[in-house]
Amino acid sequence: MAMAKRRKVEPKYAVNISMKAWDLAKAGAAVTLRVRDRGLLLGTIEIGQGTFGWKGAKTKSGFKRISWRKLAEDFQRYH
Repeated sequence: MAMAKRRKVEPKYAVNISMKAWDLAKAGAAVTLRVRDRGLLLGTIEIGQGTFGWKGAKTKSGFKRISWRKLAEDFQRYH
């Protein structure tokens, strides 16, 4: 019995990260993640010591800052 060919499925979401080891030692340094849906930029996440930030791809203003406590409360409420 022949096996059906599996077609290669491209991942729907991708998160790109770029940082250098010496960036971590800087005070206030943040990690920046770009979130994509099949190549289309959805937005950017910035994670720092004090806050979590989100900026949508089409947002003209800066990052929306969310404290770690608020982020944890939101995750608890919705997940």
